[in-house]
Parts: sequence; structure tokens; C-alpha cells
Amino acid sequence: MITFKGFLAEARGTSLSDLLFLPRIGWYDQLMIPISSSMFKRIWPDTLRATVFHVTDDYGIVELKKLEGKKKQISAFFSMESRYMQSGVATGGGIVAEMEADVLLSASGDIMSHVDKNGRRWTSISDLKETSRSVKFGAVEKDLEIMFEALVEKYLDRGEFQQSATSFQLWTMAKRKVDSKTMRLIIKDYLDGMEKVIKKNIGTFSEVMLGYAKKRTTNLSWDEQVVNNIKVTKVHLINNRGKDWFEAIKTQSEKLFGSIKIWKSADELETYTKEVAKKELGK
Repeated sequence: MITFKGFLAEARGTSLSDLLFLPRIGWYDQLMIPISSSMFKRIWPDTLRATVFHVTDDYGIVELKKLEGKKKQISAFFSMESRYMQSGVATGGGIVAEMEADVLLSASGDIMSHVDKNGRRWTSISDLKETSRSVKFGAVEKDLEIMFEALVEKYLDRGEFQQSATSFQLWTMAKRKVDSKTMRLIIKDYLDGMEKVIKKNIGTFSEVMLGYAKKRTTNLSWDEQVVNNIKVTKVHLINNRGKDWFEAIKTQSEKLFGSIKIWKSADELETYTKEVAKKELGK
């Protein structure tokens, strides 16, 4: 799971036109699916609000304050091994924010989601298969094929030298073949088409995107919850970085969020986060 600093770097680095036309896309299950709060609100009107946790460092905790109540998404967890709380994943750790948040996607493991420049995350059926191996995606992939092939036929002319090109090869040429106005139309139709596919297969997507939140138990190093509209309720500090660092981050966290709790052991904090998840489920 990426920390907030890694999240910011991703958000700055990937334009939507680059993300949708990735050269690696070679089959329908690799097409990018938006994790969009506004789209999901239309499809699933009832918001899933839950207590989640986010591991970060002294830089990320300041940036986290700026995200409270906003639509921008971050990656959080219900369950994480203590060593990752202590060391972090993409950057330093030692700080775990407990927060209330709207859950947009709930997975038993890291889904390797991508982030566009607006802070919206994207995934694919291929990525979702890794953490939802019992789910059958055949009908979804068929609908993605119908949507995608119609889109390619509508906007991307094969031309004299692309007669033998596959639809996916034409798709990756789109940025060179169309003007900016046409590109905007392609992206709009793509997003509309994805929403229709998700809505048509709402049972499958409900299971794969929100089903894990009903059990919150994984045998992986951490689970991944894509969330937004956060409200930090407490900051947990692991006292393992030396006195100067600890006193500075303690003062900063109290100033930003008020409520803090200090832990001598990351193992104890791991137990606490799991107990919170179970209690919220009524277990």
C-alpha cells in the first residue's frame, strides 16, 4: 500500500490520456476501471462509511490534514502486519492515522491501483482477480469487449498502414491519431461505457469491490481500502525513532488532530486495529 507521499508523486505523474492508453493493455480485462466516488454514488446510493487506518510519516501526516472532507482518494487498511506500520511501505512509517472514511473499493490485498492527475484511482479486472479469485468475470469481460470494440470502431480509423492492427494496437495509437477534441469525446464515451458495464454487472462488482469490507480478515501482509471524505479521529505513534523525532511528531500530531495515542510496540497497535475492525462488524 502506498503512503501519502507516494500517492502525491503518482498523482503528479500520470495524465488521464496516458493512463487509459497504456501500451501494456492487450486484453479486455486490462482496461482501466475508474474508482470514482460520483459514479459509485449513482450506482450504489448507500455510502459505506467505516473506520480505517492509514500508515504515513511526518511529511504525510501534514498533507493528510488537507484531505479531510475532500473527494481525493487515498489508500487505507483494516488489517496490516506490524512491521509495515513501523517501517512504512513506500516511505517511512511510525505514524498510523485512525479515521472515518467513505470506502470506494475494499480488497483483501494490494490491488496495485493507478492514480491520475486529479487524484482519482483506477484499477482493472486483471488487478481485481488477484484478490477476488472466487469471483467469475466472464460476463463482465464480454460486456467490456462489446463496449471497447464499438468505441474503437467509432473513433479510430485503421488507415492505409493499420489494416492488420488489433483493436488494442489501434487504441495505443490514439494519442497520435486524433486531435484533442476527439480525445475528449473518446474519454467521455469510455467513462460512460464503463459506468454502464458496472451497472449492468452490479452484483459482480458489489461483491468484488465492497464484499471484503463485510469480513475484514486477510492472510496477506495488508489489505487495501480506497477511501475518501476522511475524518481523522486519532493519531497512533510508535515510539521507535529516537527522542527528538518522537517529541517533534507528537507535538505536530497534537496540533493537527488533538487526539493521539502512544504505543511502545507495533505488535500491540496491530492487535488494536484488528479489534477495531471486528468490533465495527459486531464480532
